[in-house]
Amino acid sequence: MRVIIFAEEFKNGAWDVWEHTCSPKEVQQITHSALTLAAGSTPNGRPAHKDFLESARRTFNVARGTAETPKDGDIQVYCICVDQTVIGVCEKIRQYSERITEVHQFAEVALGKSA
Repeated sequence: MRVIIFAEEFKNGAWDVWEHTCSPKEVQQITHSALTLAAGSTPNGRPAHKDFLESARRTFNVARGTAETPKDGDIQVYCICVDQTVIGVCEKIRQYSERITEVHQFAEVALGKSA
């Protein structure tokens, strides 16, 4: 199973994109946590999408500061991709996609001008 975490990380005074491909041990930890959450919240005990997102947050969120005054290294997970399934906060995923598109467009223009 391939799992990728998308989050915001506070560094140098601003929130920036943080992306992490999970190791096999981290995948196992997230899956176990999702199963534990599902045991108490779903009728058949099978994890729902929200269980995987919450498990990723429990595993990777870091809070050194507060919401009002974050500190370098704070991480807030907003999306988890499990194989081909994307689970997350729609607005944050949209913002991330737009940002990646802008970077690619900038790179294409820069490469075109330098050639």
